[in-house]
Amino acid sequence: MDVRPKLVFLIFLAVFLAAPWAGPVSGAASANLASGLVVFPQNAVPNQTVALLGTGFTASAIGGGSAGSGAHQITGLGASVITVDGVPLTAPNAIYPIDFDNMGNWAASVIIPVTAEIVAGGPITITATDDQGLMQTAQVMIRTPGISVDPLSSRINTVLSVTGQGFPASNPATAKGSQVSISYAGVLLALVPADSSGRFDATVRVPAAAAVLSSNTVRAQVVGFSQWATAIHTVPGASITVSPASGRPGTVVTISGEGFPANVLVSSNRAGYIAVLGSPAPVTDGEGRFVSYFAMPLFTPGFQTITATAGGITAVSNFEVIEGAAVNEPLPAPQPSTVPEQALGSLTQGDNLVRVWTFDNASKTWSFFDPRPAFAKANTIRSMVPGRIYWLRLNRVQTAALNGKRVELFEGWNLVPW
Repeated sequence: MDVRPKLVFLIFLAVFLAAPWAGPVSGAASANLASGLVVFPQNAVPNQTVALLGTGFTASAIGGGSAGSGAHQITGLGASVITVDGVPLTAPNAIYPIDFDNMGNWAASVIIPVTAEIVAGGPITITATDDQGLMQTAQVMIRTPGISVDPLSSRINTVLSVTGQGFPASNPATAKGSQVSISYAGVLLALVPADSSGRFDATVRVPAAAAVLSSNTVRAQVVGFSQWATAIHTVPGASITVSPASGRPGTVVTISGEGFPANVLVSSNRAGYIAVLGSPAPVTDGEGRFVSYFAMPLFTPGFQTITATAGGITAVSNFEVIEGAAVNEPLPAPQPSTVPEQALGSLTQGDNLVRVWTFDNASKTWSFFDPRPAFAKANTIRSMVPGRIYWLRLNRVQTAALNGKRVELFEGWNLVPW
């Protein structure tokens, strides 16, 4: 007599009853458990492997067993199958035949199918029918997707962690991997796989195009299905800090801005009613930050409002003018970055820049810059030289901040003096 089905069942039963979810079992249960079907875990996700424990199905004492020993089976033929919501499972979701021990007990594992109805979540019914037509059912609750983001609020181009659960699982037995698309305010950021339990952890960046002072929907969608989860992430407003916070007229004041749109010109700095924007005007970096300087005008003692505007966004701070003779402090003269990756950041941010060429008349040589990562080591433009002419090829029309100036650019090739 083949004892393997009974051995498998007893091992499974021992593990099942020893688990924390198992309740007390009477002594009579060890010989011939009441007829039933148990599923573990009882909360699962599509494409996850679950364990089935069948008890009290047709015993070998009843003739007609399909196995060589006379024991009965779930054969996988005709009506003798395992179904999910009435749909028979086939390989690899279920492997037949499933052999019983002499008492009609058995253990097996099956994989929850991935269908639109199951991905939608909620209870499903698993039914097992043996070769004599004896049938038992059990319910499994299919979890629905959910996500969380951390932090809940941060600025553009900052790292955002997205954690998901309840998504279809990756399962090597089915050769299917659950793919989840992550988007921010409708912009696709990443495709990530869920693990064997339907979880994922992803790291993305808040898009540079996200509006300042906005609430945005982060969405994780099951690829190929109309099932998703959302969370809200906010981008805070722009701000400036003024250093020092007080001083006499003539004091050099540093304005440090953050949270502005990325790669745009600072169009205005004002102290009270006086424009104090230097030349060339600063340009915000890829994270919306900038630094500028000015000498405090001759104001009477008291507080003056300091404002900075970039990309249509204005931030406000204060400076206290104190009594005393005006001072004469040297004003820093910051220069725009000449490194192509930074100097052309307003064009590369949205994948608009295709390529840059320039000709050095002294050496009679051509040089180029291509923003794609594959050309990082091949690029020959190492710096953007003031006074030199550059040919810039773009995919679309754009107004950009280049070398502290606002430049109108068009689709195709543009001739730009630096």
